[in-house]
Amino acid sequence: MAMNESKLQDELKSHLGEDGQITCASAHKVAEKTGLEPAVVGEEANRTDIRITRCQLGLFGFAPQKGMPGYKTVKKLDSVDAEVSKEVKAAAEDGKAPCMDLWRIAEKHNISRSDMGNIAETLGLKVSPCQLGCF
Repeated sequence: MAMNESKLQDELKSHLGEDGQITCASAHKVAEKTGLEPAVVGEEANRTDIRITRCQLGLFGFAPQKGMPGYKTVKKLDSVDAEVSKEVKAAAEDGKAPCMDLWRIAEKHNISRSDMGNIAETLGLKVSPCQLGCF
């Protein structure tokens, strides 16, 4: 049974922070709780002007606005495990690696999502598409 828009909006609103935004992690919790795909939750957040913040890969939302220091937390690493590098590069196409694939590889290798963001940065890859549709 599909969840109606009103219930999804209520669920999103129940996860808003004091700043009126929802974190990436909370948006994924809403998706899990409602049984909806993360992209649907992201679309509804966007449609209702709810800003998603604190990307779990460290790509955006760690400062009040884009362009401010600390907006992104990713950094280049000195080295990347060869097997992980190979898998990430294999998941990438045209210099872009899907967020979902990075999460899967991170879980497989017991790497935190934020470290996976650092790995993508080190390998010179952009993350796209985002599971929530942010980019």
